[in-house]
Amino acid sequence: MPESFKSDTAITKDLTPPLGTRARSKERNRLKILDSAATLFRERGFEAATLRDIARAAGLSTGALFANFNDKNEIFLTVLLAENDKVVRAMRDSHDENLDLATRLHTQMMQGYESMSHNARIVLSAFVMKWSHGQLPGMAPVNEVGQMSDLIHVILLDTLKGALAKNEISSGVDIESATDLLEDLCFANLRRAYQASDDSGVFDMDKMSKSLSAQIKLVVLGLKAA
Repeated sequence: MPESFKSDTAITKDLTPPLGTRARSKERNRLKILDSAATLFRERGFEAATLRDIARAAGLSTGALFANFNDKNEIFLTVLLAENDKVVRAMRDSHDENLDLATRLHTQMMQGYESMSHNARIVLSAFVMKWSHGQLPGMAPVNEVGQMSDLIHVILLDTLKGALAKNEISSGVDIESATDLLEDLCFANLRRAYQASDDSGVFDMDKMSKSLSAQIKLVVLGLKAA
């Protein structure tokens, strides 16, 4: 099982290959394909990574690729859903009621950024698909690629609901609108950090943290004054 794929996507974390030599061989091929695809999507983006390139990088034929996946969309979505799971789990696990609201939100978002920073291009490719309404040739379905946004929205909404229950913010706050604002802030910072990153796509996490901290403080002040 490729170590890079285990660390980058967590798809194979608890996977036990089925019994049988043929089944084990097919599973190994599947993991090779996903590992290679994750690397190519990360380096090139969705459109530029071809099925032939993915198969070649995995050391397999295109026939072996199609024995495991229907098309590039299915490969991309498998990689993306694992990325979703990793980011959402990191944000949920970092929730700490003992922190003040601004620090709580900052910690959750930074943990999300830390989790997705290595595969930022994969995440951003998904949002290009979502923003284009899935109309560009070869792109994956909009409902699937928007899952990370939906899940992060739920996490941030839960955090604000908890803050409201603890009287940390004004009772007159429109929680849904406030969550939309934080969600937009979350992905706007991701886009800016990726654009400012070096050729390897590495984020300046210190700069990102300082900027996010200032932004969240302004949002929280507004939520208290509303």
